[in-house]
Amino acid sequence: MVYAYQCDKCGAGFTVRATVAEKTRGLDLRCPTCGEKDVTQDLRGVGMAFGGPGAGGGPPFSGCGPGSGAGCC
Repeated sequence: MVYAYQCDKCGAGFTVRATVAEKTRGLDLRCPTCGEKDVTQDLRGVGMAFGGPGAGGGPPFSGCGPGSGAGCC
């Protein structure tokens, strides 16, 4: 899965790729811009990332939102 976060200090957005099990155990997150540990998950940016042979290699699915196109929801 790909998880999106936003820094509570500088406002920078960033993504983290982790398994559901890793997320459940807790991720040690830091803003890549300023190093702040206080970050908030952006639930609009949640998606799945597929990898490996035959996975398609396309971008992760990001769900509905601006620019998603007609009929996305």
